[in-house]
Amino acid sequence: MGFERDEKGQWLRKHGAWSVHVRERYSDERTTEGKRLKAVIQGLADDHGPDLTTAQCLLLDRIREKLIVLECIGRYVDKQKDAVTKTGELLPCLGKGYTVYAESLRRDLEALALTARNGRGKVPTLKQVIAGAKE
Repeated sequence: MGFERDEKGQWLRKHGAWSVHVRERYSDERTTEGKRLKAVIQGLADDHGPDLTTAQCLLLDRIREKLIVLECIGRYVDKQKDAVTKTGELLPCLGKGYTVYAESLRRDLEALALTARNGRGKVPTLKQVIAGAKE
């Protein structure tokens, strides 16, 4: 799938469909962004064992993409004078799009945790989730 290990046992990404600038900044392990992104994805991959399922690989790919978008928004906001305008509104980039990406990232992380907790990619049924909540 999207992840394999190199000779040192580090996770490798085999593909990526990013713009040239984003690819350079986030895939270059010499940059702060590249180091941070690699550490997060490596940590998530390591948390889920040496043999990732196809579902886990897909989730890690989506998590990587969402982290990059959220990081780009964060970098933009950091360059602004204030995150709140003079009229008391959040910057437009912190509106619906940011919220959607942040919530989608949260759901992907939750799904990744569920696949790990339930074994080789088995997602619990609603009945199992409800029964687990009663315990």
